[in-house]
Amino acid sequence: MSIELNIEDGNKKSHPESSKVPSKKAFLSDLNVQEIARVFTDFGRQNRVLAIPIGFPQAGKSLLLSSLMYYARKGEDTLFRTNLVNDFPFDKGRYAADQMVDYFNQGKLYQSTEKGSLDLIGIDIQPAKSNLPTLNLAFLDLAGEDIKGIKTSEGAVFTDKINAVFNGIKIDKSPIVFILITPFEPPRKDNESSQNAHDREDALHYDFLNYIKLNQPALLTNSKFFIVVSQWDRNENEQLDVETFIREKRPSIYNYVKNSTVVWGEYSIGKLLESKIDGVQIQEIVRINYEYPSRFWKKLYHICTNKKLDQKGFWEKIFG
Repeated sequence: MSIELNIEDGNKKSHPESSKVPSKKAFLSDLNVQEIARVFTDFGRQNRVLAIPIGFPQAGKSLLLSSLMYYARKGEDTLFRTNLVNDFPFDKGRYAADQMVDYFNQGKLYQSTEKGSLDLIGIDIQPAKSNLPTLNLAFLDLAGEDIKGIKTSEGAVFTDKINAVFNGIKIDKSPIVFILITPFEPPRKDNESSQNAHDREDALHYDFLNYIKLNQPALLTNSKFFIVVSQWDRNENEQLDVETFIREKRPSIYNYVKNSTVVWGEYSIGKLLESKIDGVQIQEIVRINYEYPSRFWKKLYHICTNKKLDQKGFWEKIFG
């Protein structure tokens, strides 16, 4: 299946003024479901791609997002620069992104996203090369606990507000990138084997994919999947690649998306120093990894625009 997310060709549809969300002090998560859906109907006009990281509790979603925001702000990449959007509906997301960067800069772990949150981080990627298009993105940060509610044993539903996002975004068939984040070593419950933990993580993502297919099938016509294995620094097998890991440890995910437009990737935020003081687990980021976020941003730009940030022009290819 081939899905184009080329932002250069986005149709700038006209929207009546009455359809716009009025300026207000309330954050996105404070609005009712109709108002939330209306916000996302505007993404087609803005030519904005919605990126939704999907990670279940303790999968490392908040840390990965913090790493990306830190690199976007302080990575000193020569291929692109970023601009964070301040205005509604991105105002609370801007505040969250600033916190993520501050925590990461101090080696602190950003707290898990609170249940019921709808933090929308607007970030525009401006390539250094003038012939490349700007990519307008919006990262929707959802709580792992809210996403876990999609599991059959826990009700098999998303919250009404998350469904409102989906209902709004499909009005103009605006592009979506689902970033499925799964840890190299899932946390174990009491008396749970490593294999059981892998199976449970696999089942959670399967339930998410199945829910989208059965309940929001219209989203799939303009969606891409970016499957990321977090904590890749824990992999001690240099022969193991990420696709093999997904095929062997997340077979349900692999079989579900293998015929879709999908990108595989591994990720590590860096090195964590872990200690236990008076029974309390202490974690500190002591080595920041710059390679993985750099590769992530380049790949995300590529799959959204069909162009490469590091592509060479004709003369560069000859003399570069």
